[in-house]
Amino acid sequence: MKKIVKYLFLALMPFMLVVCSDYLDVANAGQSDDNFVMSSPDEAFKTLSWAYANYRQGAAHGGNYNWQDPLGSDAEYMSEYPTANNVIARLQPSATTINSASGLYNTLNIVLARAARIADLIELKAEYQADIAGNGPTAWTQLYGEARTLWALCAWELVRHFGDVPFGYENKIVNEYHLSSRFEIMDQIIEELKAVEGKMYVLGEGGITVERISRTYANALIGEIALHAGGWQTIRSDVANLYGDVKFEYKGTDDGTCVYARRIDFQEYIKTAEQYLNIAVNTQNGTAKLITTDDRTTNNPFQKHWQEINSRRESPESLFEIATIPGVGNIEVPYSQGRPGSNNANVRLLNTFAAIRIIPTFFYNAYEPGDKRRDVSMVVTGSNAATGQEDLVPLGVGTRIGGGGPSINKWDQNRGDVPDYPNATFRASGMNYTVMRMADAMLMLAEAKAILGTDNSGAIALVNQIRQRAFGNTSKNIAGLSGEALLDAIYSERRLELLGEGDIRWDMIRSGKFNERAIAVRQEMAAMSAGLEADGYYTFPSGRTISNYIWTKYVQIGGNPKAVVTQEAPNETDPALYPGWRGIYNWGAPAHTATAKNLAIKGLYHYINPNGAEAAALEADGYKRVNWGINIWNNANAKAMFNAAILDGVVGRETQAPRYFHPMPLTVIDQSKGNVTNGYGLPNN
Repeated sequence: MKKIVKYLFLALMPFMLVVCSDYLDVANAGQSDDNFVMSSPDEAFKTLSWAYANYRQGAAHGGNYNWQDPLGSDAEYMSEYPTANNVIARLQPSATTINSASGLYNTLNIVLARAARIADLIELKAEYQADIAGNGPTAWTQLYGEARTLWALCAWELVRHFGDVPFGYENKIVNEYHLSSRFEIMDQIIEELKAVEGKMYVLGEGGITVERISRTYANALIGEIALHAGGWQTIRSDVANLYGDVKFEYKGTDDGTCVYARRIDFQEYIKTAEQYLNIAVNTQNGTAKLITTDDRTTNNPFQKHWQEINSRRESPESLFEIATIPGVGNIEVPYSQGRPGSNNANVRLLNTFAAIRIIPTFFYNAYEPGDKRRDVSMVVTGSNAATGQEDLVPLGVGTRIGGGGPSINKWDQNRGDVPDYPNATFRASGMNYTVMRMADAMLMLAEAKAILGTDNSGAIALVNQIRQRAFGNTSKNIAGLSGEALLDAIYSERRLELLGEGDIRWDMIRSGKFNERAIAVRQEMAAMSAGLEADGYYTFPSGRTISNYIWTKYVQIGGNPKAVVTQEAPNETDPALYPGWRGIYNWGAPAHTATAKNLAIKGLYHYINPNGAEAAALEADGYKRVNWGINIWNNANAKAMFNAAILDGVVGRETQAPRYFHPMPLTVIDQSKGNVTNGYGLPNN
């Protein structure tokens, strides 16, 4: 079970000094006993497991929350306000500090250097040289490819989050270094991955599980990087000749530091993306698959993936997961990324900060009726550890169950097969991080096909596989689309499928439509707020209505005095089961004496006149009127938060490039002898 984590302690001692060193010194500390640590594939893997574990500890923990990817899109925001935790998400680079991402930057360089060193040692072995000359993968060729792919993943994360960085200095003593073009780095990563993927095991072969890097994931990673390399992105315009001979087309205006651009030869990269994503999805997918059936009475195949993750199992839909175990580490799912909880000593496990919140306009207007992803992805209630009850999470400023409104429902401490599991403590859930799953790879493949325009029917078929799973039939299939209309449909599908997983922001950037989408969602929020203030409600094109007030009451589902976690399909006739996929596990703390623990909600999606007969009848029945939409427009802090948190960095820069990168740390700037600076409006001291 979760070998990578367990091997951490076996592999850690020889390299402890490496962890503490500056990343430029990483190269020189790992000479402990190369013959011993490379004496067999098992010993070599123990060494590689240190690199996996350090990536988990220093980069994956905090996940996309620390990178701020899902805190700043046209669907997601952060409700903590004011805070420095989301300034990059808001596109406010001048508001960050130079060392705000130093831990993540250094971790990626440390793991990158260690993985490269391991690969270099394997490459020298006679056993590897004999195996690489053969026809198929072996334990040694798998380990070599695994180390190179982990190196590539860290290099890609550096480029994606920091832009153009010093590169190629690992395991060397250097006195001076320079920025490298991100395009040169991505080219090198892609070529390295192409060279190794064919001698790695596909997922499920050779004992390779989703908790290790496989050929399947390596192919998907090539596709992902190539898709981004050929997509729109913000590039520096303040460093002469940084990109060499690469030629670009531009959108908007250059502010003198950066500009929104795409390579002229982008189609060559998109062809590579299509080729390797097709391999990952269709020919070398191994045991990875889109979950399309569900033998549970709930019959929600989309939710099945998250049920596996919440139950601390590997999911058959995953291409790669970062392994964790209960009670060990500083695990951020669900703490930063899940359903809200409270900070209370009765059940510390329920202390869920819930950084990622859903923009109200998306919550009300995004999903079509019948889409099984909606309630699985979004929730308006959380877990109160003090009372053992399910509580409404108010709209407005706040974290945990204290505020913030709709949040991510994919990770929920109540939802596992055995929620109250041994050794699971605060911030130590044991839930794996899903790095990539099949639906993501399929939709990226559809995107590549749509950009090229040579296989529109193939792109549509991929989207429809996702939609058929979401709706349970073909009634919502798309047809006859091409060009921008097809691309828009794919990006829309990715929002619905991947909400909260850290991808929507990158889709916005890559599409070339970041500013348009950012401006649109801000306008939608303004229209909703004005409607609520003027009329007490606002009805969206979806037909759903947000109102100033809703009515709630604690109930016993089915007469059961214990708390209940709802598993069945949402039932619009039962206010405790609509929205669905919520409730609360019966945690059983001595303080939890209330018998009615589930929450019934009325008026969430339709208007109830607070002075009318329906409201009076509800209140006579024990319901309480609570503030909901009114908090958006009638609370100064909430108004300020929504104005700031939802991509306010686009204001005044409507025709200029989005600035979404993190700063390289001060040590990198200082030690470069003037050759390296932060751009994009980021600090340099």
